[in-house]
Amino acid sequence: MDGLLAVIYYTVKEHIRNRVFLSFLLFCGILIGSALVISTLAMDQQLRMILNVGQAGIEFISLMAVIFITVNLVLTEMETRSIYLVLSHPIERWQYILGRYLGTLLALFAAMILMSGFHLLILFLKGWVWNNSYLISLLASMAKIGVIGSLALFLSLSTTSSASAMSFTGFLWVLGHFSSELQFMAEKSANPLMKAALWTVQQIAPNFSYYNYRDFWQAIQTPPPAWFGWMSLYTVCYIGTALLLSSWLFSRREF
Repeated sequence: MDGLLAVIYYTVKEHIRNRVFLSFLLFCGILIGSALVISTLAMDQQLRMILNVGQAGIEFISLMAVIFITVNLVLTEMETRSIYLVLSHPIERWQYILGRYLGTLLALFAAMILMSGFHLLILFLKGWVWNNSYLISLLASMAKIGVIGSLALFLSLSTTSSASAMSFTGFLWVLGHFSSELQFMAEKSANPLMKAALWTVQQIAPNFSYYNYRDFWQAIQTPPPAWFGWMSLYTVCYIGTALLLSSWLFSRREF
């Protein structure tokens, strides 16, 4: 356990110093620029635009950060041979994978919270009234970032280059928003090979329909406990499977 905590601490400190919080600065610049551009609109339109642009910006910038960081998380240390120094310490390989992943998520979540705080500050200054759906949207975005981060880590260990891993991860991120369409195409396809291919892609790509918080944005009540339950269960199962496969692939590497 000490080895796992040491890897998490090292990873968080590395990201804070190097990359992650640059995304916060980028987001602040985008949001300030957007607020200035749309300041000529009516007040209700301003709030809606700032709210939508801010939430989309938080998720998109976090997506770009988690893909780039996670894909290069282990590959960089393998290429520079610094992985030998790390594994010379009394630490299991699965602890290294899990610690690097958890440390990356902690740093990214901290940046997302900072971005959300800055976003809320601008909204409150514009007269926005708090809605619990904002917190739901942030939690859903964090869960999606956790899922795509585990997928990026697995692909970085199973493909030949960081460029291909980032491309595949981005492609599967897009497909994850069309899970119902993939299922419909698989059910309607008369070709067994096409049906099998679509089913396989649907299983590999994350199913982001579990995180569709916008269905509750205008609702007075919060989502039912079952919605949170299914979202949490799917997130844990997907991340757990991806990390198990990543640990297995990493254990087969010769160091």
